[in-house]
Amino acid sequence: MLRTYFFIPASKSRFIDKMNSIDADEFVFDFEDAIAESEVESAFENIKKLEDASKHWVRPRLFNKNGQINNKQLEVLFDLGFTRFVLPKISTEQELHDIYNIFVYYEVKDPQWILLLESPLALCNIPSLFTGQEYPIKGISLGAQDYAAEVGMCFSNERILWARNLVLNAAHAYGFEPIDIASMTIQDIQGFENETIEGFKMGYTAKIVLHPSQLKVIKNLKYFSDIEIDHALRIAEQIDFSKLNEFSVITVDGQLYEKPHLSRIRRIIEYVENRNISLEQNPF
Repeated sequence: MLRTYFFIPASKSRFIDKMNSIDADEFVFDFEDAIAESEVESAFENIKKLEDASKHWVRPRLFNKNGQINNKQLEVLFDLGFTRFVLPKISTEQELHDIYNIFVYYEVKDPQWILLLESPLALCNIPSLFTGQEYPIKGISLGAQDYAAEVGMCFSNERILWARNLVLNAAHAYGFEPIDIASMTIQDIQGFENETIEGFKMGYTAKIVLHPSQLKVIKNLKYFSDIEIDHALRIAEQIDFSKLNEFSVITVDGQLYEKPHLSRIRRIIEYVENRNISLEQNPF
């Protein structure tokens, strides 16, 4: 149910060579935190192996040590064919405006952006970042580790919950894809599963993935309980979902249902159909 954005350090050619065996929805080639400054040039050579860079995403090392936009790296990535960018460490509308002008100057066709909000300033500036401009933003995500570090927080999912909820609501408010946080958890499979299902129940529709073990968890995750599935299937037997817009309030088995309830039930039904689940598999 969650779409996956699989981050690959651009300096690791063996990971790039294995892309065809990785069942991710999107690939993001990372030139920022995942690689050292000394590895950037070799990373460019690795990326040249891609048949069509425009199909994938790239996270550039967007700002240099002086806080200035790294035009040179962006130019190289444009020349390699990238048009889809995960933009890290954006905090102000002026930064967005300056980056947009660079894309216009290099005549990048049909660009798409995902913004990583990684600082208290970025979160406080959400209204100015997302209103009044026609930037090509497709999704947003919380850079949880960077955010926690900047505020001096000892990281935990509980402590960053406020920021996680803020980014989620901003995504839905402005019509962007809400992409859930990256997790450093690799060996604690149960912990990662709990984090993932919690993000799904919060309302996220995608997640950043850093390791194949995490991807496997997401692909095999049971997003709804047997009770939820059984209930939805029983309701679906009595409702024509193709006429959902005609409903106001209906009663099924003594329970009132409004359109928001039925929309969620339809989502469960779609999940059931994709997983080929039936009532016989969920007897009560």
